[in-house]
Amino acid sequence: MEPLPDPVKQFIAAARVCRIASVRPGGEPHVIPVCPVFDGDSTVYVDIGRRYTTAEALQDAPRIAVLIDEYDDVWSRLKGVLLRCRVEEAVGEERDRAWAMIREKFPQYKPIGWEPRLTLALRIYEWRQWGVTTPLKYEAK
Repeated sequence: MEPLPDPVKQFIAAARVCRIASVRPGGEPHVIPVCPVFDGDSTVYVDIGRRYTTAEALQDAPRIAVLIDEYDDVWSRLKGVLLRCRVEEAVGEERDRAWAMIREKFPQYKPIGWEPRLTLALRIYEWRQWGVTTPLKYEAK
């Protein structure tokens, strides 16, 4: 994989929400919003319920697409990153590190007792970006 440029890393790290897309066992696409944290290099961590459709889908197809984007009515300001990732369950020390990052980034979840369920390590193997490293060259007609 080509290394992520610093502006792309910063964009991923700042994301408060992203969408993860998987393929269900029957072949149907499935997408959900999640709260991500980024290790600063090549792994995004998210936590989902073990009984979620996404968790079931990953048993058969352990790859996922991650979309992080910012919309603007002025299309030259659109920004986004599409990540293609291999998925592994984060366990042990890796899960503890991921949850330290989750608790730091999302302290508002402390009062509801958000605890690890199925913590996923999304290992980036391919990526695309638009508008993050350079503005889009879109002109409205």
